[in-house]
Amino acid sequence: MMKRPILNEVSLSDTMDALVNGVPSVIFTMSQGQWDTLLQLAYDEGHTLIELNENEAPMKAYRRKPQ
Repeated sequence: MMKRPILNEVSLSDTMDALVNGVPSVIFTMSQGQWDTLLQLAYDEGHTLIELNENEAPMKAYRRKPQ
């Protein structure tokens, strides 16, 4: 099992607003505490990760800081 690194949290509200308004993006969903190679690659490429709770409700959003 991979250890989850410290992730850069971004505004969940802004992320959800962009999603419902059709702003183009690549978004991956993940369970709380989940971490694997696919999520690492997505994060490294600058895609957005949305963390869902046990009821599949969005709790947090993460995206790598631009370099």
